[in-house]
Amino acid sequence: MIPRHVRAVIALGALALVQSTLAIDFVQSDINPMQCGAGESCSVIQAAAAHKSAPSERVQGASGEMMAVKQQQLFEWLSASQAPVDKAAFSVQLTQQDLVDIGETPDANGVILRPDPRKVQVGVDKEFLFDVRFDSLRDKRLTGAQPHMGGTVAEGLSGELVWTAQAYSKGASALRIGIEEFDLPASAELYVYSASGQAFGPYTGRGPTSEGYFWSNTIMGDTVTLQFHYYGPRDAASLKNLGFSIASITHIGSRFPLADFVGGNETGEKAHCSYNASCVEPASASGGAPVGGAKDAVALMIYNSQGGAFICSGGLLADTDNASVIPYFLTANHCISKGREANSLETFFDFDTDCADRYAQNGSYPGTNGSSIKSTNRTSDYTLLQLDQTPGGNRVYLGWNNSPVAFNNGADLYRISHPAGAPQAYSHHTVDTGKGTCSVWPRGDWIYSNDEFGATEGGSSGSPVLNAAGEVVGQLSGACGTDVNNTCNTVDNATVDGALAAYYSAVAPFLDPSGGPGGGCDLGQPGDACSSDSECCSNKCKGPPGGKTCR
Repeated sequence: MIPRHVRAVIALGALALVQSTLAIDFVQSDINPMQCGAGESCSVIQAAAAHKSAPSERVQGASGEMMAVKQQQLFEWLSASQAPVDKAAFSVQLTQQDLVDIGETPDANGVILRPDPRKVQVGVDKEFLFDVRFDSLRDKRLTGAQPHMGGTVAEGLSGELVWTAQAYSKGASALRIGIEEFDLPASAELYVYSASGQAFGPYTGRGPTSEGYFWSNTIMGDTVTLQFHYYGPRDAASLKNLGFSIASITHIGSRFPLADFVGGNETGEKAHCSYNASCVEPASASGGAPVGGAKDAVALMIYNSQGGAFICSGGLLADTDNASVIPYFLTANHCISKGREANSLETFFDFDTDCADRYAQNGSYPGTNGSSIKSTNRTSDYTLLQLDQTPGGNRVYLGWNNSPVAFNNGADLYRISHPAGAPQAYSHHTVDTGKGTCSVWPRGDWIYSNDEFGATEGGSSGSPVLNAAGEVVGQLSGACGTDVNNTCNTVDNATVDGALAAYYSAVAPFLDPSGGPGGGCDLGQPGDACSSDSECCSNKCKGPPGGKTCR
């Protein structure tokens, strides 16, 4: 979904951001990784001089069973309120290049393109632009269902005004609806649902992020029903500005495995999983590894960026304030770095179903829709988000430790992630200070490790990496080596994580709010003079030469 004022100059489908697991050709560094001298970044050591850590927190939200019951009740109410709809009035047509990009059709050489490990695109967000307005219904009491704005309008179960319409995209495994110009009175609500029982809403006010635009929750299948309820007066003044704009329809293709696990898509059993490399291991293989909490913290992400829909991984982080629970969520900067991307983020927790048992949870996965960026930087490739809702279910907010581990050769690291968007997978790594480094990822700001068991793939990016105590010490950037397209080659490739120790000062105000000015950060505060980003708690030193200050 693209803002109207720039739609004329931005081409749909254009990709500018690096997505998912980043694969970079191996570059042997001439810097001794065991030394910290001239020419090598030592910021990781300086930033972590004051050791900080936080324990994990377990929070019990609404149970999966309770959420499933509420969704079923919502679906039944919406179905009973629905006015008859003859056909889907809103549909989009994908171009040949769209279909090539998401792997649905061969390219000009007759080849089905494999997902780019640097940007795992699972869908396209197609501009639609349709204004739904209700001013023509002023002072009317409806006696039956009537066509209106591409759908049908009728009196609801409680005498409210109900508008129902459908959107469709041929061949889609799932759909999202991009909404703009959304500013509803308290008496109005918007919902989306499917024929198979998924139901989400109400979307109210200015939307989940209070910004007047958002993407709906994902509806599995090729058709989504929109339903609008208005309980207020129907005079001209009340209806004058009542409505919203359907700005885009996101067509999600077959590279979004979650759709196979939610009712309605009979595509056969997955073995973990037929689309994963042979070395990828399910979360159930973790045994006694310190990732039990991560299974309840890590989520599959889907988000929109410049005309495409992409997947990554991320996880909930705890802060040091035990009096409240704030849904902080850690992922990679190359996944999400801009506000509109954060706005579009939808998370799916508890997606750990055995691939051969596709309906173990009846297709119900707790999730959230919408988020905002608290801190992000390309250095160490991190983004700290705050989710717009507190996720339900039995959740864990992972503890963390800002002690540097990038130079701790042989240290064990553990991970839960969603490689290629699959159900949760487990991997075990060990820090390797003998690995050569990629020039754009200096050791210290990044952690280099060997895969000892399991592996990561595109879609794993952003997944938290844990130390032997189960504490987060960073998040996945990707692979560095001479054979990065071979996921299972542990000799020629390294797994690379952004180091929490390197960027801790920038996230400390959120993760350690009681730690004093700057959240326990002893570096520069806003307004303090500085000469480089590393001198500021915010990691932002801006201004003219000789007059820079921390921002």
